[in-house]
Amino acid sequence: MANATAPYIVVGIDGTSSASWRKPDGSNSHVYKFVHDFQYGAMGVDKLFLDGPNNVVEGRDSEPILQKALDFINHRLQVLFPRQLGGNAAHPIHPLDMFDVNACTQTDYYRDQYGDEFGLLPPASNTASRVPVQVNATMLSHQPLSVDQVRIVIVGHSRGGLIATVLAHMLSPVVRVYFLGLYDAVDREPCLDGATIDNVKIVFHARRSPEVGSRTMFGNTATRYKVEHYEESFFYTSHGGIGGDFVADPKKVGMFGDDSCTARPDTRVINGGKAGPIILDNRAALTKKLGKPIEQICAQGRDDADSFIRNGARRFGLPI
Repeated sequence: MANATAPYIVVGIDGTSSASWRKPDGSNSHVYKFVHDFQYGAMGVDKLFLDGPNNVVEGRDSEPILQKALDFINHRLQVLFPRQLGGNAAHPIHPLDMFDVNACTQTDYYRDQYGDEFGLLPPASNTASRVPVQVNATMLSHQPLSVDQVRIVIVGHSRGGLIATVLAHMLSPVVRVYFLGLYDAVDREPCLDGATIDNVKIVFHARRSPEVGSRTMFGNTATRYKVEHYEESFFYTSHGGIGGDFVADPKKVGMFGDDSCTARPDTRVINGGKAGPIILDNRAALTKKLGKPIEQICAQGRDDADSFIRNGARRFGLPI
């Protein structure tokens, strides 16, 4: 159990384009509700919710979101622990800088994607992909703060899960994150590396079941880990459902939408003796296995994924 007297710092980062699909009260966002329902402190002081990136294809606006989250945590730590983090004037203790974790700086990828209109980048022969700073035993042994002094809690959905994982990594010189809750974390951003979770004590990762057929073009990130406690579980819902919202109406599935939780029209069926459209369950194998309509399956999986994260947090003493 965590020390009940230690303060909390809570940060949640939602999934891609959450500002457009999240309801005003946040009721369809698991990340928003987790931060809102966390029974400690005040929003804007001890707790911070951030919408996910709006860049659907590359997610390059993930980086300023990551910086904002890091600044929030670092500022709170400086207020709570000025003596421990102040060091001396010449060498204050601070988290890793964005430069230390952004592998796109001065790389051929960056040149290929964005060009070099003003001739500012070095010749291509002199560029190489940067490797983010690696957490090592020496770094961890010199952390000025412990989880008994402050409990940092971070949750994230989709690309927000990637941001959450990198955020924990950036805090390595300062303190270990107490709890990391991941709602189907994915790495759809070319410059941030969230493949391995480190500098975290407890991790719970809710993932979409492959049987639903959701987002088959990409998998998960944060599936390797160097932590004290890791649990993951798969749920029968879509990628969006893991984060709190899925599409059940086929008319609302957009270009980059996910129709794995919809029952789509099928005109090959004779309806009442006449050829015409009829709504069929297009996930027959799964619905036969579970004996429920696909929308009901996805709703149950959505709720179970959130309970998995919350119950895991409660098991380790978090007030939610």
